[in-house]
Amino acid sequence: MNAKLGNVLMLLGVGGFFAATVWWISFFYEILGNEFQLARECFYWTTDLCSLKAPAALFSDIPAYDPRLLWLGVGMFGFGMLIRIFGGQRH
Repeated sequence: MNAKLGNVLMLLGVGGFFAATVWWISFFYEILGNEFQLARECFYWTTDLCSLKAPAALFSDIPAYDPRLLWLGVGMFGFGMLIRIFGGQRH
């Protein structure tokens, strides 16, 4: 049971990471075009410069990116890995 829970959490974590990546690229590409990589700090942290995205989001069809999804995915993956490592069956 613990192994299955760990696997599910790890898969959800990977899914959250990929969803955050797609969201980040989509949002900042729409705002900055080919220069979207200028916002690479915004992928994992909200700096003062990244906080300027809120007004820009008014002109976008995509909701403003929030790095909490990335960190939720990383946390779920890490927690799932810990469950897999330390929550194994005892014989």
